[in-house]
Amino acid sequence: MGLSDIEICSNCGRAISRSEQAYIFEGNIVCAECDNTLRSGPLPEPLTILEPAASPELVTVDEPQPEAPGPSKDDEQEEAKPGWDADKPVGFIIGGVILCLLGIALIDIGLVGLAVFFLGGFLIGMLMAAGCLTFGLLILVLGIAAIVVAVISVRRSTH
Repeated sequence: MGLSDIEICSNCGRAISRSEQAYIFEGNIVCAECDNTLRSGPLPEPLTILEPAASPELVTVDEPQPEAPGPSKDDEQEEAKPGWDADKPVGFIIGGVILCLLGIALIDIGLVGLAVFFLGGFLIGMLMAAGCLTFGLLILVLGIAAIVVAVISVRRSTH
């Protein structure tokens, strides 16, 4: 886990990993337990913002942290992340595959155009080959890019 993957609770100093929900209370980042405590009663004293540790050795956490009472892991998996559409990566993958197939079909038509040009000497074959090969390659690259974007977004959402 890198340094950019965690936040530090301003109230108790506990590391909040990327997989946990961080809360904002009066402009400070706090963990779920401190957020519940701070919102349930009056503040005995003002919050002080703790500075993150200067060296990476002090920030790393090897011990498992006790989980705050709340929804079980099964419930968390069923809930979708806010603003996250679970069908979007699937749509990108399907769209990317369709674009790849269309690009391959246009490339095939372009190759047929080349064969017409070389076998029959017709200029229309060369024009058809140039257009179809150019657009076929462009569409194929766009399809591959859509699939790559979908895979990257799925991998980022699961980490």
